[in-house]
Amino acid sequence: MRAAIRPGSFVWLVVHDLRLNWRRFVDAFGGAAQSRALLLVMMGAVALHALAWPLVPLLAEHVRGPSTDVESRLAIGALLICVASWMVAQGLFAATRTLYDRGDLDLLYGSPIAPRRILAAKAVAIALSSLGSVAVLALPVANAGAVRFGSHWLAVYPALAGVALLATSLALGATILLFHTLGPLKARRYAHIAGALTGGAFVLGAQIVALLPDAVRRSITDALVPAAKPEMTLIGRLVWLPVDAMLAEPIALVALSAAGIVAFAGAALALGDRFAAASLLASGSSQSQHMGRAAQPVRFRSGPWTSLRRKEWRLLMRDPSLFSQLGLQIVYTIPLAVVLVRSGSMPLTVALAPAIVVIAAQVAASLAWIAVSGEDAPELIQSAPVPQRAVDLAKLSAIAVPVVAVAGLPAAGLALASMNAGLVTLAFAAAASVSTSLLNLWHPMPGNRRGMLRRHAQSKLIGLVEHLLAILWAMATVLALLGATVWPVPLLLVGLVLAVAHGGGLEWLGRRTGARGRPSLAPRSSISANR
Repeated sequence: MRAAIRPGSFVWLVVHDLRLNWRRFVDAFGGAAQSRALLLVMMGAVALHALAWPLVPLLAEHVRGPSTDVESRLAIGALLICVASWMVAQGLFAATRTLYDRGDLDLLYGSPIAPRRILAAKAVAIALSSLGSVAVLALPVANAGAVRFGSHWLAVYPALAGVALLATSLALGATILLFHTLGPLKARRYAHIAGALTGGAFVLGAQIVALLPDAVRRSITDALVPAAKPEMTLIGRLVWLPVDAMLAEPIALVALSAAGIVAFAGAALALGDRFAAASLLASGSSQSQHMGRAAQPVRFRSGPWTSLRRKEWRLLMRDPSLFSQLGLQIVYTIPLAVVLVRSGSMPLTVALAPAIVVIAAQVAASLAWIAVSGEDAPELIQSAPVPQRAVDLAKLSAIAVPVVAVAGLPAAGLALASMNAGLVTLAFAAAASVSTSLLNLWHPMPGNRRGMLRRHAQSKLIGLVEHLLAILWAMATVLALLGATVWPVPLLLVGLVLAVAHGGGLEWLGRRTGARGRPSLAPRSSISANR
């Protein structure tokens, strides 16, 4: 099939970009063969359809095509806002990665291919990638609904495609606007921050709404009901167009698809040359930044602690994508607190404390992996006349500052409501951070620092132990705040897990489960060889 596509054509470029995205997806499985990754995808699709089958009857009474009631239309509209924001965030990340990571751009721009065609092909790949991240959950539900309750469920396919095209067009325009407004050096950082905020804002908003009293939420719904009624004005119909398209209204479905195609084509035609110019500027931004700093006087500071800490902090500041990944990691941990608060089984301070502890443990683990396993110059560090213990302590002290910044502020907020809850939460958050940091220090998983969220693909065992430690610390926090006499029991289990991890028990368990030779169970001295 690929041989039948003319090289340099639009379809050829799209296939090329999709192949690159597939390779990135396969890398997330820890270097598994493509056939094995494809088998896992097929098994996952079957499992998701099996889970969707009993779920569809619960949704069917709220999804009745164009005759859907007003309250259900509001819920679908809120869900679409979250989906669109997620797609815009994914588009911002992908467009920024395309600009700065280069990849094949230099080769493509050196070929006799129009820049607009190159951007259009990459934009299609970005739109399909954003659509795929949502479709993996939405389409099994749509398929099961179509089989059991009618073909109007299949309207999800073109509706999501139209939203993906609109979101990708907006993301491309925002990326170019940031680039030309802030310059190549700042645009990458702010694009990643904007993506993280966009992707997480509506998730946080949904959690905040869930925390509101029932009476307040009912009044908000009653205020929004008139805007969702069928006899709305022309502007109102345009606002609710995506919802109508999702509910299989033919005119809305055609209008949304047409709007997505027109916006996408317009963005590709209008931004193609600008994207090419921005790409060329981005390729020289790091060099110009380096030359500008090299001209400034440099002062050398003595002491490995100061040098290593400054190195880690500077590397973190230079890579804004890490902040966006950490931000998303924090945002998607917050629903734990929402579930505990909504349960009503414990006070607000007690319900929020375990979420803070879990966030601190996860952020500390991620930063420890970056400092230890994501080391860019392991040979240089190991050849320095500095004891390994001093290097480890310096790296751990470097990650302590960001962790304190993440956990300290919410813990201080708890202290305003209850000083005891704030102090206990801060103490347990610090201890949880130390435990997950030590786990990553004892069992490094060498890899590229930008693959932080995929680090557990190298060793599911280390990932499970890391999450187990966070859960045990959260349980200890809740029990301690409730005054239960058994609160030291989770701490004893933490000590047992850490003793097994430090004493070589994980290596034995890894060999027993067939993980022999995995990088995550390699000794510290083999980091350089694995890299």
